[in-house]
Parts: sequence; structure tokens; C-alpha cells
Amino acid sequence: MDKNYYDEKIRKIPDFPKQGILFYDITTLFEDSQAFQSCINDLYEYFKFEKIDKVVGIDARGFLLASTLAYKLNAGVSVVRKKGKLPFKTMSASYEKEYGPDTIEMHADSIKPGEKVIIIDDLLATGGTMLGTVDLIKQSGGEIVGIGCVIALTFLPGLKKLEDLGYKVNYLISYDNENTRNDAIKIGIIGGSGLDDPKLLDAYEEMEVETPYGKPSSPLTLGKIHGVDVVFLSRHGKNHSIMPTQVPFRANIWALQEQGCTHIIATTACGSLREYVKPGDFIFPDQFIDNTKQRALTFFEDNVVHMPMSKPFCENLRNVFMASAKKLGLSFNEKGTIITIEGPRFSTKAESSMFRMWGADMINMSTVPEVILARELGICYQAIAMATDYDSWKENEDPVTWDMVLKRMAQNSENVKKLILDIIPKIKHTDCDCRKSAI
Repeated sequence: MDKNYYDEKIRKIPDFPKQGILFYDITTLFEDSQAFQSCINDLYEYFKFEKIDKVVGIDARGFLLASTLAYKLNAGVSVVRKKGKLPFKTMSASYEKEYGPDTIEMHADSIKPGEKVIIIDDLLATGGTMLGTVDLIKQSGGEIVGIGCVIALTFLPGLKKLEDLGYKVNYLISYDNENTRNDAIKIGIIGGSGLDDPKLLDAYEEMEVETPYGKPSSPLTLGKIHGVDVVFLSRHGKNHSIMPTQVPFRANIWALQEQGCTHIIATTACGSLREYVKPGDFIFPDQFIDNTKQRALTFFEDNVVHMPMSKPFCENLRNVFMASAKKLGLSFNEKGTIITIEGPRFSTKAESSMFRMWGADMINMSTVPEVILARELGICYQAIAMATDYDSWKENEDPVTWDMVLKRMAQNSENVKKLILDIIPKIKHTDCDCRKSAI
């Protein structure tokens, strides 16, 4: 499994066990049967070609990992415990760790001279516990052939200390900083309207990428907004040269997922199908109707997957959007049903009236299948829809034209930017139903 998968399963608890410490709680990973199996299988891949006699587990979460891994490796288990917990003759090693000094012990006869040993723990931080365990194994005469853990905090010195001593450390996920506010957040922004303006970003770069579904619509623009990692993608290309049906939706969503995006903000122009949704208003849809005809709607081509879709948009994101829009004094509708048509033509008057009878509140050409594909990958997705016109249904109003859409988009572009800049630092949730319902 990739880093994002494990990151979602690990709970982060600030100021535990004391102020200033961010605790990485791996019990949430253990409680998920699939995640725990993946964890053991991935660790097994690192050591399966070695002849292992003993797997040494470190008190206490390391016991669970070591015992399960030892079973797969056909090896025995030795335990390293805190001082005073073992009943027989022991060897001891003292060390400093991030919480203060400590001592660990191992039974003196736990490892026989010459036995090949791997050390397993849940997390590598300053390296004190692991270095103390290395000392115990040396005292016993064992040969350390590998070290493994689930988490490595690479901004702390433990990894480098072990590597400087010549040990190879295998880990499933690493963190290179300790940002308790948004360490697991990366936001993809899909749209246009100047939203990929590099001036909005700190330390930006452009990246060309390839996916199993071809190239995305545009190069990715990577950078930071208010310290949060963001990735911009232009849905219709930098010059709006890709017609709606030909947008490589699967490549776009896959590319953002590959970059580690946990959330997607998608801007879209739409026609209003309701009197109360006025041109210039923002709408944060909560439902969609699919009226497309020619698009690939899923990543699952080789097996049948019935994807839950009763709540397709992210409620957590929509709440953030509404709070920001209210703060900024923007005119908005907190929810609504958006219908996506194939395009590129606009609706006939008869179609526009029919969509209203279906219960749609707005119409566009882009939300489907973006929202579906994001859910399949477990990415929180919410659209910011900007009403530009009344489509074709409203009497005494000019029917929609492309010039009308462009004019209204230009008028509203600064409000879109203000809204997104205000939203970004407020997106903090990583535990979400969007991820739980993903396949």
C-alpha cells in the first residue's frame, strides 16, 4: 500500500504524552483488519528472502507486529520490555528518548549467539529505544540482519543514527515534519479562471505527469497556500482547448491522487435552473444527476463494483465553504442538485424545462464523472459552482451563450480566488465518510 493509505489509518494526537509532542497512534491501523494485514504483508516483503531466527519486538506495540511477522517468516519471537517487567535473568540498556531517559531489558537467554535477528517496532523517532535494542542484541551475540517499523520520523535523528552504524531501516511511511495542523492535508484544485495563477502560490513549480489513463488536461502546478500543499489542474487545458466530452477525467483525478491529494476543490460554471439562484451566486451542490452519454464513469473496468453514492459530495468541505462564503459576504446557496450534460452545446428550452422538473437546480458539463472518480479513490470532493446564466428556461431572459458565460466568469473570478484562499487553511479534516465509503 502507498503512504496515503497508511497515513489515513494513523491517528495523530497533539500534545501527548506531554506538551509539544505529536503522538502517532497506530492502534487505529491495527483495528482495521485490511490495513493491519497490508502492514504485515508489506513488512514481510522486506525480509522474506532472509533466513530469520528471531524477530525482536519492542514494548509494546512492537509485540503485535513482531509476533504476526514472525509467524509469516517461520521465526521465533523475542521481546524487549521496560525495566522490571521480565521475571528471569536479564540484560539491560539505558537510553534517552523524546520523552526522557528510560531503560529496557531482554532475557539473557532470549537470543543465542549467531542467531540472525530482525528488530521490529511501530515508530522510529529519536532512535533511543531502537539503539538500546541493538545494544541488547549485541550483548547476546545475535546478528542483526534488518530493522523494520511502520513509521519513520525523518526530521528526528533516529534514522540517520542507525544508517550511520550501517543498518538498513525499512519503513512503510515517513513524516518529514511535525505540523499538527495540516500535516496530512494536500488539496487539489480543478478549474480555470486564473486559479492556476502562480502568484497565488509560494514556491511553485510545474510538473508534467503521465498516468495509466494518459496525460491529464494540463501540467500540474504545485506549491503552497498559507503553508498548505496545493496542486492546480486546468480541467479544459491552459487555453480552454479541450471540449467537455474529451476531458481526460480519469487521468486528472488519478494524477491528483498520485500527488497525494486528500481533498479536491472543483470550480465550475453553471446555468441556474431556479429563480432564487441568481447569476453571480455561488452554489455548493450536495447532489448530482448524470445526463452524460459518452464518458468513462469508473476506474473499475475489469470487475463489477457497486459504488455507494447517496451523498456524493463532501459534507465536511461544504460546511467549510459555507462558513468562508458567509464571512466574506458572498451571495451563495448552501446546497443544490447539479445536472451534468454532455455538451458542448447548451440545452434546448425543452430540455432546460425538463431538467427543472427532474429536480435539478443548476446545470453544467463537468461535475460528472469527476465527483464519482474522486469518491472511488477516497478523496474528499466538493464543487464551487458559479451561476453565470439562467440556461434556456426563463422567460424574458436571453438564453445562455458562451460570451455570457465568459463575461460572468471574469466578473466573479476575484471572488472565487478570495473564497479559495480563505478556505484552504480551514480544511483540516482527514477522517471523513468520503474515505470510508471508497472501495
